[in-house]
Amino acid sequence: MSDSTLLIYEADDTVLSDIENYITSRGYKVKKVQKQDEKKNKRFIEFGDFYKFDRKTKEVFYHDKKIKLTRKEAFCLNLFLENKGHIVTFGKAKKYIWNKEESVTENNFRTLVWRLRNKLDGDLIRNNQGIGYYIDNN
Repeated sequence: MSDSTLLIYEADDTVLSDIENYITSRGYKVKKVQKQDEKKNKRFIEFGDFYKFDRKTKEVFYHDKKIKLTRKEAFCLNLFLENKGHIVTFGKAKKYIWNKEESVTENNFRTLVWRLRNKLDGDLIRNNQGIGYYIDNN
């Protein structure tokens, strides 16, 4: 066995423990390395022209001037930015923004997006008709 052999893999915790058990049963040592996700470690997300979102405080700034958002608007914007370039469906938004509120409708989501669009550049949040909303990667 060589000390210079390196095996890199990614798996969920259940599969991970099975893989580690198999490797150690063959006489190899397992060294866990924590993957650093640059996107997750970045405090500010820049988007659109001159917009900046503070992931820690859930505040949005335009030309460094704070734009006041409600808690749900901030969560909605955070969800769009975390999924930048990908469509956010009502189901995903319901789980993230409203959590366990059962009486939430798609109209609640549309209204929330409408309010957010009125506070930001209206073209930032795009609609994919009948599926959901998204913010471009640009």
